[in-house]
This record gives sequence, C-alpha cells and structure tokens, in this order.
Amino acid sequence: MSDQIKIPDNVILKVISGADQGKEFNVENKTISIGRSSACDFALSDKTVSNKHCQVVFRNDHFTVIDLGSLNKTKVNDKVYVQKNLRNNDVISIGKSKISFCWDDMDETVLEQLEDILGSDDDDSDAL
Repeated sequence: MSDQIKIPDNVILKVISGADQGKEFNVENKTISIGRSSACDFALSDKTVSNKHCQVVFRNDHFTVIDLGSLNKTKVNDKVYVQKNLRNNDVISIGKSKISFCWDDMDETVLEQLEDILGSDDDDSDAL
C-alpha cells in the first residue's frame, strides 16, 4: 500500500455555467473521466459534451486535463488544448459547460518546467 498515490485533499470541480450549473465533484482518484455518459466519474447532461469528453489526471504532484478526441474540443481559460496542466481557479470549457478547477493548497512551482500541448480550433490533428 505504500506505493499507492496520495491524492491531495480539497480538490473540487465545480460547474459554474451550463446545464449542470452548481454541480460539484470532489476529486479523490488519480483519474477522473468527464463526459455525458453515465459511465463517466463526473457525468454532465450538456448535449454538446461528448460521451467521454476529457479526463483530469493527477501525476507528479499536479493535475492535467486531457481531451479524449472530443468533437467540441476542451478549452482551458478559453484556449483549446489537447493537454493542459491545471492551476487553481482555471476554467475548463467543454461543450456549453464551464467547470472551475479548485485546489486552494496547490504548489504552482511544480508547473514551471512542464509543457502544455495546444490544440487548434480548425484542425482535428490534435485529437488523441
């Protein structure tokens, strides 16, 4: 059990606009799937969200959102990304929904040397 990954406490995804506004999800696992499918960890009712739209993954002391080849792409702070390392209060946009990533105790120095992967609005080559 000592090699089990410890997920930080008090990490929350909050829907701040869209069909599920007000819905919250406590991040307690290494990988959280987000989408319209009931099989997702954080299921949304927004019809413009793909069945399996994106996932939030904890790795190396930080969280990353990864687009799963969604039709409407995944944006963080209004920029399209295939993969984006998250900071406290970043806004993830999927479909017509906006989700706030909340981690008040985050150490942002961890992100200084990590790279994000930008996507393109008019090019499908960025899909995973």
